[in-house]
Amino acid sequence: MQKPADVIIAGAGLGGLLTLCELSRRHPTWTFELVEREPWIGGRLRLTSREHGSWSCGLHAIGAELFDYVQSVLQSENAEISEAFHPRQGFGVLAAQKITTAKGPSILAPEVAKAMGGTAATRDWSLLLELLEKEAGTEQEQAQAFNQVWKGDKKSATLIVLEHLAHLWGVPDLSPASAQILAARALQAAKGQWTGPWDRLFEPLITDLRSQDRLIIHTRAQIMAAKYEEKTWQLATTVGAVTGQRLVVAQSPWEATPWLPKDLWPSRLLNIASKTKPVSLVILSQHRTDNTADLPQTLVIPAEEVQVQVDAQQICYQATLNFELTVQAPAVVKAVKRLKRARKKLEAVCPELKTEGEHIALLPVAWAQTVAPSEQRWLEKMEGANVQRSHLGYCGDAYGAEADSDRNLIASVQAVCEAMS
Repeated sequence: MQKPADVIIAGAGLGGLLTLCELSRRHPTWTFELVEREPWIGGRLRLTSREHGSWSCGLHAIGAELFDYVQSVLQSENAEISEAFHPRQGFGVLAAQKITTAKGPSILAPEVAKAMGGTAATRDWSLLLELLEKEAGTEQEQAQAFNQVWKGDKKSATLIVLEHLAHLWGVPDLSPASAQILAARALQAAKGQWTGPWDRLFEPLITDLRSQDRLIIHTRAQIMAAKYEEKTWQLATTVGAVTGQRLVVAQSPWEATPWLPKDLWPSRLLNIASKTKPVSLVILSQHRTDNTADLPQTLVIPAEEVQVQVDAQQICYQATLNFELTVQAPAVVKAVKRLKRARKKLEAVCPELKTEGEHIALLPVAWAQTVAPSEQRWLEKMEGANVQRSHLGYCGDAYGAEADSDRNLIASVQAVCEAMS
């Protein structure tokens, strides 16, 4: 019988991989088993790959602060890999059968507002920036500030532009959204987003641990049940049993509650899973076969309420939805139709764009933190809460009180590693 691993990590997304890296460095003799339900590692960061049969969900970029943290944890000396990463560049708007490219220094630049809403959208833009940059203040104070900006005019050109940008930040509907969440995500986006070949970034770590017989990776492994007896975790998965002394849940609460017994969850985390709602994406991904089409890496098609993420190897059309709508088939069907209309519009104005294949997917937890003010109190209870244990830890962007999801991921990885060390 195989000896139990020192640590089981459930989920091979960025949180799970960073935890693996940090714990393996702190404890040079520990062994690990990584359990991932998909055929590949990387989670939402994965890129479209014909060779591996994987499709991107368009969320393969991370904020500058998280990118710096990834580099510090990996301590990567591979210059070739590091140089392959770059900030996403270029923002465009497809309207009236043409693409207008904004060349501002950030997504909150006035040039972006003008490209989306014309000169009228820039009139109140400085007031909007002033509001978004006010990180202090109560939700009521920020809501009052919003009302002062638009004076009750819900058809303001500035407001319309902000709503389309908010979809990029995981806010499906501006009117009921928390002003604090909106401000935090806008500022996070303004700092820039980094992208690159994430699978290559972790290859040296995985190769090294495997060569030392310290790591086993189980892919296509759905966890069915878990129990903790006699200081040992036993996971029943679709590829067999996995045992270990410690368990790291590197999945969101919505993904993990079906298999991890409720009596093992801290009540604060159960409240997040049961009383708040994540934000979902409907995605249409394609593989690019051309290298001539010159497109901005982020594109908005306002008429269809669709966002497009463009890279050298792939193109991803996205529609941001409230979680409740994703359980209604008609809403998802309508979103898919919007994605396909958006694709036709882009292909019409950019005939040199060549693609092949088509992958349509629903991602129920695209952004884990709720955007509703009425649900904020459950996140606020996470502030200063110690939910990590020496035998059971939770990491990812869902575990934290910050509206900035990257900061939640960083803090939770650090907390897990401290608790288990």
